[in-house]
Amino acid sequence: MQVTKVRLSNFRNYIDCKLDLQSGRNILVGENAQGKTNFLEAIELLSSARSTRADQDNDLIRWQAPHMVAELEFDSRVGLQELRVAFAKDQQAVSGKRIEKRIGINGVTQKTMGDLIGRLLVVSFSSHDLNLLRGGPRYRRDWIDSLVVKLKPSLQEIYANFKKSLAQRNKLLKSICEQGKVTVTDQDQLLVWDQQLARFGARIIKQRLAVLSRLLPIAEEHQSRISRSQEALSIRYIFKTNEGTSTYGAIEDAEEVDEPEAEISTGPLDSAQLGAMEEAEIVKTLMKLLKERRFNEIRRKQTLLGPHRDDLVFCLNDKDAVSFASQGQQRSIVLSLKMAELTLVRETLDEAPVLLLDDVLAELDEFRQGLLMSVVEQDMQTIITTTHVTGFDPRWLDGAAIFQVHDGHVQRLPATQAGYVNHVV
Repeated sequence: MQVTKVRLSNFRNYIDCKLDLQSGRNILVGENAQGKTNFLEAIELLSSARSTRADQDNDLIRWQAPHMVAELEFDSRVGLQELRVAFAKDQQAVSGKRIEKRIGINGVTQKTMGDLIGRLLVVSFSSHDLNLLRGGPRYRRDWIDSLVVKLKPSLQEIYANFKKSLAQRNKLLKSICEQGKVTVTDQDQLLVWDQQLARFGARIIKQRLAVLSRLLPIAEEHQSRISRSQEALSIRYIFKTNEGTSTYGAIEDAEEVDEPEAEISTGPLDSAQLGAMEEAEIVKTLMKLLKERRFNEIRRKQTLLGPHRDDLVFCLNDKDAVSFASQGQQRSIVLSLKMAELTLVRETLDEAPVLLLDDVLAELDEFRQGLLMSVVEQDMQTIITTTHVTGFDPRWLDGAAIFQVHDGHVQRLPATQAGYVNHVV
């Protein structure tokens, strides 16, 4: 899979950018805050239908511009395809924050952003991925869920249905709390939303565990190579069974507090409590727990258990990596996970994804760069951003196209200049 052309109009700090990319390696070099990461963000937006950096869609539109367009062409096994998104501010809306979206695939208008998912395969690796260990549970949930949907795009409907059911159930819990009593009608409605939440939630949990069971052996092997067989990586799935004592008003915006939990190992899954359960059993378990915690959920106006509350714990030699691993070891874990993700996507979908490396190569020593290179196929397109190429393994530079990025402008450097790119930034 190869991205051949990218065009950005009023996207972030890009006024108008048209760029042809080559197969193999493309390196974007420039100082900080010039637009390198924004360029990769546009590609991810067209691949995953969302931005992991924007708090709201309005943030993607250049300051004071009325609209933005991001589009690209890519070549895959099914031939050349085109993806396009256009966001326009609704001038009638307060502060212009409401956004009108137009999505196009091969020139045909689509109904939703979700229609983009499953077409362009992208695996990204950035310095922000350290949040997998250092950040809150949401980072880990988002990571595993994005991988689940990447491997099986049809599952995005399950996630959408779960999100809708969760929102409706929380709305009902809030209404019951404010009216101060539970009517028969309320009980009937809660039962309906309990059933929906448990059904969709159990499917999500099982899919997460299935992906982790395939990912972990690959990541274990990479971690063993990085540590020269001194460290064993493991992952525990944390199935929350107690609501804890948090008083946050919105579950989606709150960081969870420490609370009693059931820890389920992802390997081997056949001997693990949750992994051994059938999906129907998980549905019954969630229904039971929701019923037991109903009055506390009403008091707190929110759903306190389900896959939106679960977490992952990464361990080295059976010790929590957040508490006991050094910064270097934590970086190695993230590298192992991303290399495993790259391998799993390629093997599952039988096509090499586009690899986006955002300002990470310069932070890896040559040994770790070499390990990453070992899982990057010769024909795999890689788009790399960096402030400098000093310390790069020479193999990353061999045959690479070098682009200079400055203030939202991208220019390919001739081969004669690319050789001394360190002196032009």
